[in-house]
Amino acid sequence: MEIVKSDKRRVEYNPDKIRKTLRRAGAKPDLIERVLKNVEAKLKDGMTTKHLYAIVRHELRRASRVIARRYNLRDSLLKLGPAGFKFEKYVASILTAYQYEAETPEDELSGLCVRHEIDVIARKNGRSVMIEAKFRNRLGDTVTLKDTMATWSAYLDLVDGAKSGKCPHFDELWIVTNGRFSERALQFGACRGIRMVGWGGDEHSLPRLVDHATLYPITVVDDLRQWELDGFASKGLMLCREIADEDPRKLAKQVGLPSERAGKIISSCQAVVAGK
Repeated sequence: MEIVKSDKRRVEYNPDKIRKTLRRAGAKPDLIERVLKNVEAKLKDGMTTKHLYAIVRHELRRASRVIARRYNLRDSLLKLGPAGFKFEKYVASILTAYQYEAETPEDELSGLCVRHEIDVIARKNGRSVMIEAKFRNRLGDTVTLKDTMATWSAYLDLVDGAKSGKCPHFDELWIVTNGRFSERALQFGACRGIRMVGWGGDEHSLPRLVDHATLYPITVVDDLRQWELDGFASKGLMLCREIADEDPRKLAKQVGLPSERAGKIISSCQAVVAGK
């Protein structure tokens, strides 16, 4: 049985890949096997990966709505667009949860040659990190070598600017994306010591960072309205984990929601964080 990937390549169907993604979302072994059995009954040779995972999501929603919300992390991240401002806020919230002091600065910083817009600045243990948040509006979009080299060039200009007293000093550069990196971008990043955090399988991937500390975005609440998301973003409340501990009346006042609606969002986030 072969599956057609987004780049038109045909690969052999591998159930272990689905098991891995379901396990990442917190599904128990019996649930994983039940979902797989139902999915495989609908498989057809030449099916696209997009269609395959649509079936997985459908079967998972039937079995566990909470695990389905966790599983839909990538789609939830797309809802942070289209501009990327909310994604920057979300990245800062993730780093705060990992004990960094993180901010999304409004003002540009002066490098040696020109001024630069910085998406996120994070500090921990005396080290300062410049973070470029590369939001992608489509699942197939990548961060390319050109993107990576442009970010590296800006970083070097800021490093030189710091030496001349024009801006704060940075010790590290990270690029964080909800998409994937091209192979050449990853090669350049590894050569230059850039921390590349994207959609992939290594220990520093974005889904690993999210799942390890249950840092799911508020957008996993699948009936969240755009104006509600805007309200949460304006208050820097981007994580379900943050919202799960809020008092409904306090949250309603903060974000401008009816108390009943705030309570429902809190309950949804509590279930996502608990995984049940």
